[in-house]
Amino acid sequence: MIRHIIMFKFFDVKNDSERLSKAEKMKSTFSPIKSLIKVVKSYDIKINMKQTYFSYDLVIISEFDSWEDLDAYINHPEHLNAIEICGYINKEKAVIDYEF
Repeated sequence: MIRHIIMFKFFDVKNDSERLSKAEKMKSTFSPIKSLIKVVKSYDIKINMKQTYFSYDLVIISEFDSWEDLDAYINHPEHLNAIEICGYINKEKAVIDYEF
């Protein structure tokens, strides 16, 4: 199995309300992916509720049977569409992929 973890940190956020609004937008946009992309075995999206200077704002944790399935997810039109929809959100991301 492959676990794909991606964390997002938002920039140009004026206050916590705006941070949460952007996080909710991303969550609502990416949440349907589990049912739309059949190679996704597990898909969990969480919003960080405790802010520190080193915190990230949102995490997506997904699991796949193989590296090929992860690649299929990354390049799937529904995933690419979700990325485009949230493209206006100024953000940094950190990713880790590993076998377990």
